[in-house]
Amino acid sequence: MKHDERFIRLETRNEEGTERAGEVIAEICRRPVCIALEGDLGAGKTRFARGLARGLGIPETEIASPTFVVHVEHFGTRGTLSHLDAYRLEGTEELEAIGFDELLADRGRVVAIEWASKITEALPEDRIDVRIDHRGEHLRGLTVADHRNDEDARRRLEAALEARCEGRSFTVDADRHCPACGGRVEIERSRPFCSPRCRLADLEKWFGGGYAISRPIELDDELMD
Repeated sequence: MKHDERFIRLETRNEEGTERAGEVIAEICRRPVCIALEGDLGAGKTRFARGLARGLGIPETEIASPTFVVHVEHFGTRGTLSHLDAYRLEGTEELEAIGFDELLADRGRVVAIEWASKITEALPEDRIDVRIDHRGEHLRGLTVADHRNDEDARRRLEAALEARCEGRSFTVDADRHCPACGGRVEIERSRPFCSPRCRLADLEKWFGGGYAISRPIELDDELMD
Protein backbone atom coordinates (compact mmCIF):
# COMPACT_ATOMS: atom_id res chain seq x y z
CA MET A 1 0.00 0.00 0.00
CA LYS A 2 1.36 3.41 -0.94
CA HIS A 3 1.56 6.12 1.70
CA ASP A 4 1.74 9.89 1.52
CA GLU A 5 5.23 11.26 2.19
CA ARG A 6 6.12 14.16 4.46
CA PHE A 7 8.93 16.60 3.68
CA ILE A 8 10.40 19.50 5.62
CA ARG A 9 11.79 22.61 3.91
CA LEU A 10 14.34 24.88 5.57
CA GLU A 11 15.76 28.21 4.47
CA THR A 12 19.24 29.15 5.72
CA ARG A 13 20.73 32.55 4.96
CA ASN A 14 24.23 31.95 6.30
CA GLU A 15 26.64 29.13 7.14
CA GLU A 16 25.56 29.16 10.77
CA GLY A 17 21.98 28.44 9.69
CA THR A 18 23.08 25.40 7.69
CA GLU A 19 25.11 24.15 10.65
CA ARG A 20 22.16 24.75 12.97
CA ALA A 21 19.98 22.39 10.92
CA GLY A 22 22.57 19.63 11.26
CA GLU A 23 22.96 20.31 14.97
CA VAL A 24 19.21 19.97 15.59
CA ILE A 25 19.02 16.68 13.69
CA ALA A 26 21.96 15.23 15.63
CA GLU A 27 20.47 16.31 18.96
CA ILE A 28 16.93 15.09 18.30
CA CYS A 29 17.49 11.79 16.47
CA ARG A 30 18.00 8.58 18.39
CA ARG A 31 21.06 6.66 17.28
CA PRO A 32 21.91 4.84 15.12
CA VAL A 33 20.78 7.07 12.27
CA CYS A 34 21.93 7.35 8.66
CA ILE A 35 21.78 10.73 6.92
CA ALA A 36 22.10 10.79 3.13
CA LEU A 37 23.33 14.17 1.89
CA GLU A 38 22.89 15.53 -1.64
CA GLY A 39 23.76 18.87 -3.20
CA ASP A 40 26.00 20.37 -5.85
CA LEU A 41 29.60 21.32 -5.18
CA GLY A 42 29.72 24.16 -2.67
CA ALA A 43 26.10 23.71 -1.60
CA GLY A 44 27.04 23.18 2.05
CA LYS A 45 27.12 19.42 2.69
CA THR A 46 30.30 19.60 4.75
CA ARG A 47 29.00 22.66 6.57
CA PHE A 48 25.88 20.66 7.48
CA ALA A 49 28.13 17.83 8.72
CA ARG A 50 29.85 20.32 11.01
CA GLY A 51 26.48 21.02 12.54
CA LEU A 52 25.95 17.30 13.10
CA ALA A 53 29.32 17.25 14.86
CA ARG A 54 28.32 20.14 17.10
CA GLY A 55 25.15 18.31 18.09
CA LEU A 56 27.26 15.29 19.11
CA GLY A 57 29.72 17.30 21.17
CA ILE A 58 32.49 17.14 18.54
CA PRO A 59 34.53 20.29 17.80
CA GLU A 60 33.20 21.42 14.42
CA THR A 61 36.68 22.57 13.43
CA GLU A 62 37.62 18.89 13.12
CA ILE A 63 35.21 18.40 10.22
CA ALA A 64 36.45 18.68 6.63
CA SER A 65 35.43 16.99 3.40
CA PRO A 66 36.49 13.30 3.57
CA THR A 67 36.68 12.97 -0.24
CA PHE A 68 40.19 11.57 -0.44
CA VAL A 69 39.88 9.11 2.45
CA VAL A 70 36.20 8.10 1.99
CA HIS A 71 35.50 7.72 5.74
CA VAL A 72 36.51 9.80 8.76
CA GLU A 73 35.43 8.91 12.29
CA HIS A 74 34.91 11.51 15.02
CA PHE A 75 34.18 10.82 18.69
CA GLY A 76 32.17 13.27 20.77
CA THR A 77 30.69 13.56 24.22
CA ARG A 78 27.19 12.68 22.94
CA GLY A 79 27.95 10.19 20.19
CA THR A 80 30.14 9.23 17.25
CA LEU A 81 30.03 10.69 13.74
CA SER A 82 31.02 8.66 10.70
CA HIS A 83 31.52 11.16 7.88
CA LEU A 84 31.63 9.52 4.45
CA ASP A 85 32.03 10.87 0.93
CA ALA A 86 30.83 8.56 -1.84
CA TYR A 87 31.86 10.85 -4.72
CA ARG A 88 34.93 8.86 -5.74
CA LEU A 89 33.63 5.39 -4.97
CA GLU A 90 33.65 3.03 -7.93
CA GLY A 91 31.04 0.75 -6.42
CA THR A 92 29.47 -0.44 -3.21
CA GLU A 93 32.17 -3.12 -2.81
CA GLU A 94 34.49 -0.47 -1.40
CA LEU A 95 32.08 0.02 1.49
CA GLU A 96 32.88 -3.46 2.80
CA ALA A 97 36.46 -2.37 3.51
CA ILE A 98 35.26 0.23 6.04
CA GLY A 99 32.68 -2.06 7.66
CA PHE A 100 29.73 -0.01 6.40
CA ASP A 101 27.04 -2.35 7.74
CA GLU A 102 28.66 -2.35 11.19
CA LEU A 103 28.76 1.45 11.19
CA LEU A 104 25.04 1.63 10.40
CA ALA A 105 24.25 -0.74 13.28
CA ASP A 106 26.31 1.06 15.94
CA ARG A 107 23.82 2.37 18.50
CA GLY A 108 25.89 5.42 19.39
CA ARG A 109 26.60 6.57 15.85
CA VAL A 110 25.40 9.06 13.25
CA VAL A 111 26.46 8.10 9.72
CA ALA A 112 26.47 11.07 7.34
CA ILE A 113 27.13 10.36 3.66
CA GLU A 114 27.93 13.10 1.14
CA TRP A 115 26.99 12.32 -2.51
CA ALA A 116 24.84 9.47 -1.15
CA SER A 117 23.11 8.90 -4.52
CA LYS A 118 26.35 7.27 -5.72
CA ILE A 119 25.61 4.31 -3.45
CA THR A 120 21.81 4.29 -3.48
CA GLU A 121 21.57 0.50 -3.53
CA ALA A 122 23.62 0.27 -0.32
CA LEU A 123 21.65 2.85 1.66
CA PRO A 124 19.26 1.63 4.36
CA GLU A 125 15.58 2.37 3.80
CA ASP A 126 15.38 3.54 7.42
CA ARG A 127 17.26 6.84 6.93
CA ILE A 128 16.98 10.62 6.61
CA ASP A 129 17.59 12.28 3.23
CA VAL A 130 18.81 15.89 3.15
CA ARG A 131 19.00 17.81 -0.15
CA ILE A 132 20.81 21.18 -0.08
CA ASP A 133 20.23 23.66 -2.91
CA HIS A 134 22.51 26.62 -3.54
CA ARG A 135 20.45 29.80 -4.08
CA GLY A 136 23.06 32.57 -3.70
CA GLU A 137 26.30 33.43 -1.92
CA HIS A 138 24.97 32.28 1.46
CA LEU A 139 21.31 31.42 0.77
CA ARG A 140 20.48 27.71 0.90
CA GLY A 141 17.32 25.64 0.69
CA LEU A 142 17.23 22.30 2.51
CA THR A 143 14.70 19.56 1.86
CA VAL A 144 14.52 16.89 4.56
CA ALA A 145 12.79 13.54 3.95
CA ASP A 146 12.60 11.36 7.05
CA HIS A 147 12.16 7.70 6.05
CA ARG A 148 12.61 6.21 9.51
CA ASN A 149 10.02 3.65 10.56
CA ASP A 150 9.30 5.28 13.93
CA GLU A 151 6.43 7.72 13.37
CA ASP A 152 6.87 9.36 16.77
CA ALA A 153 10.55 9.97 16.01
CA ARG A 154 9.63 11.51 12.66
CA ARG A 155 7.12 13.85 14.28
CA ARG A 156 9.61 14.92 16.94
CA LEU A 157 12.18 15.85 14.31
CA GLU A 158 9.58 17.69 12.25
CA ALA A 159 8.46 19.71 15.28
CA ALA A 160 12.05 20.52 16.25
CA LEU A 161 12.99 21.74 12.77
CA GLU A 162 9.85 23.87 12.58
CA ALA A 163 10.43 25.42 15.99
CA ARG A 164 14.21 25.83 15.94
CA CYS A 165 14.99 26.30 12.24
CA GLU A 166 11.71 27.82 10.97
CA GLY A 167 11.07 24.74 8.86
CA ARG A 168 7.90 24.23 6.86
CA SER A 169 6.37 20.77 6.46
CA PHE A 170 4.33 19.53 3.54
CA THR A 171 2.91 16.27 2.23
CA VAL A 172 3.30 14.68 -1.20
CA ASP A 173 0.55 12.28 -2.22
CA ALA A 174 1.18 8.55 -2.53
CA ASP A 175 0.89 8.65 -6.33
CA ARG A 176 4.08 10.75 -6.43
CA HIS A 177 2.74 13.91 -8.02
CA CYS A 178 5.11 16.86 -8.17
CA PRO A 179 3.96 19.56 -5.68
CA ALA A 180 5.10 22.29 -8.12
CA CYS A 181 3.53 21.22 -11.44
CA GLY A 182 1.42 18.16 -10.65
CA GLY A 183 3.40 15.88 -12.99
CA ARG A 184 4.62 12.41 -12.09
CA VAL A 185 7.90 12.12 -10.19
CA GLU A 186 10.24 9.81 -12.08
CA ILE A 187 13.75 11.09 -11.19
CA GLU A 188 14.71 10.04 -7.66
CA ARG A 189 17.34 12.76 -7.21
CA SER A 190 14.69 15.46 -7.60
CA ARG A 191 12.14 14.00 -5.20
CA PRO A 192 9.62 15.15 -4.14
CA PHE A 193 9.69 17.21 -7.36
CA CYS A 194 9.69 15.87 -10.90
CA SER A 195 12.78 17.80 -12.00
CA PRO A 196 15.47 20.20 -10.80
CA ARG A 197 13.53 22.98 -12.55
CA CYS A 198 10.41 22.39 -10.45
CA ARG A 199 12.46 22.03 -7.28
CA LEU A 200 14.12 25.40 -7.82
CA ALA A 201 10.85 27.04 -8.89
CA ASP A 202 9.30 25.88 -5.63
CA LEU A 203 12.26 27.31 -3.71
CA GLU A 204 11.73 30.70 -5.37
CA LYS A 205 8.11 30.70 -4.20
CA TRP A 206 9.16 29.56 -0.74
CA PHE A 207 11.87 32.20 -0.32
CA GLY A 208 9.45 34.81 -1.59
CA GLY A 209 7.07 34.18 1.31
CA GLY A 210 4.55 32.08 -0.61
CA TYR A 211 4.43 29.44 2.12
CA ALA A 212 3.72 29.60 5.85
CA ILE A 213 4.74 27.42 8.78
CA SER A 214 2.36 24.47 8.99
CA ARG A 215 1.24 25.19 12.56
CA PRO A 216 1.80 27.79 15.29
CA ILE A 217 5.01 27.40 17.30
CA GLU A 218 4.18 26.38 20.84
CA LEU A 219 6.09 26.78 24.10
CA ASP A 220 6.88 23.05 24.26
CA ASP A 221 8.66 23.32 20.91
CA GLU A 222 10.90 26.09 22.19
CA LEU A 223 11.81 23.95 25.18
CA MET A 224 13.04 21.05 23.05
CA ASP A 225 16.63 22.37 23.30
